Amino acid sequence: MVVWSMRIITAIKVFFKILFNGEFAQKIQNFLDTTPATESVALPNLNFEPGTVALLALLQREGRFIDFLQEDLDNVPDAQVGAVVKSTVYKGCRRAFKDYIKLEAILEDEEETEITVESGFDPQEIRLVGKVEGEPPFKGTLHHKGWRLIKADLPSIGTEEEDGDVVCPAEVELI
Repeated sequence: MVVWSMRIITAIKVFFKILFNGEFAQKIQNFLDTTPATESVALPNLNFEPGTVALLALLQREGRFIDFLQEDLDNVPDAQVGAVVKSTVYKGCRRAFKDYIKLEAILEDEEETEITVESGFDPQEIRLVGKVEGEPPFKGTLHHKGWRLIKADLPSIGTEEEDGDVVCPAEVELI
């Protein structure tokens, strides 16, 4: 459960970093573009952590999350990107989170206020940045409250093989 929840958190962090950091987004796109497109071969079952495919399928179904991340936005006006993000990606993914995921803030203090980190803090919950010297207690400015996964009640992705690797099947409209 811990590995799975950390992957969700990592996916969310990467999503927002791609969304707001053009240089990082370009590096990810370059990485994706360098993956060779060879002839189709049968892929082995990659044994993803339970729920990984279901989470991606949910975000794709509700907010077209994967479609958005795979789109080349270099020549698209920022206003148009913002409108799509707000109307489709944000609303759909937020709805999915509200329905299936429950998070809580790790620290309840207001962001950008001074706080004290006492000795015995959990380094998985609190990351110290800046000039880290000496022993706790540490005084600093809270830049982000952090998030802890409380509940993940992901729906079935609707396939017979729940542990497969298909997030969203290709769709062909017959004429």
